[in-house]
Amino acid sequence: MLQLGYKRFVIHGGDWGAIIGSLMTYMYPESVIGLHTTMNQMKFGWRLILQTMVGAVFPSLVYTTEKEKGVMHPLSTFGQRMYYDMAYFHVQSVLPDSYGYGMVDSPVGLIGSTYAMVSSSRDTTKNAMENMEAGIKCFGIDNICAMISIIWSVKSAQASMRIYHEFYTNDTELFSNLFIPNVPVAISNFPNEVMHLTKFATRATFNNIKQYNYHNHGGHFSNIDNTEAVVGDLTSFIQTIQ
Repeated sequence: MLQLGYKRFVIHGGDWGAIIGSLMTYMYPESVIGLHTTMNQMKFGWRLILQTMVGAVFPSLVYTTEKEKGVMHPLSTFGQRMYYDMAYFHVQSVLPDSYGYGMVDSPVGLIGSTYAMVSSSRDTTKNAMENMEAGIKCFGIDNICAMISIIWSVKSAQASMRIYHEFYTNDTELFSNLFIPNVPVAISNFPNEVMHLTKFATRATFNNIKQYNYHNHGGHFSNIDNTEAVVGDLTSFIQTIQ
C-alpha cells in the first residue's frame, strides 16, 4: 500500500485476510486507520483461560449476553466445532503436498475439496448434505464452476496450500505475541464462523475495540453469506473513525 502511494488506509479481511490484516496493523500501526475483520482470532493466554474457567461456573461474571456465552459453552460443543472445522487446516499445515497431489492431478479431487469448503462452517444442526446444498445455493453454481476452472487451469491448488505450512512452521510465534494497543478495530461475529471469542478475550489481541457486533446468520464466508451485514458494519465503522 505504501509503494502504491497510500500512506493511510483501512483494512478489511476474513480468513487469511483477517490474519494478514492483523499482522499488517501490528507492523505498520502508523499507517492503518482502522481494522475490520469478520474472523475473530484465538490467542491463548490468561484472558482466554479465565474466560473459559470462570464462564463455565459463573457466566454472568464474564458474558454480557446469552449469545456471548453460547460462543464458548458448552465446551464440548466448542471443542467439537473446532475439531471438525479446523481439520483441513491441520492437514494442509502438516501435509500440504500429500493432500495437494489429488487436487492437481484429478478434477474430481479438486471438485470434492472445493465443495467441502463451500459447505464448511455452516449450520451445525444440519447434516453434511444439507450444508452442502446450502453452500451451493449461497455461492451459486456458476461462481463455483468458475472458481474451480481457474484453479484447475493454472494448477494452483497445491501451491495455495503452502501458506498453511509456512504459517504453521514459521509465523505462529509472531502471531502468538500479536498485540495491537491503539489502532481502532471492528469485529463482526457470525454464528457459523470457525472461530469465536468474546469481547473480553479479544482484548488480549485488540485493545482499542470500537465496534463489536453479533449477527443472526452467516458463516466463514460471511461476505457471501451475509453481505449486507458485512458492508453495513464496515461502513458504520469507517464513519466512526473518520
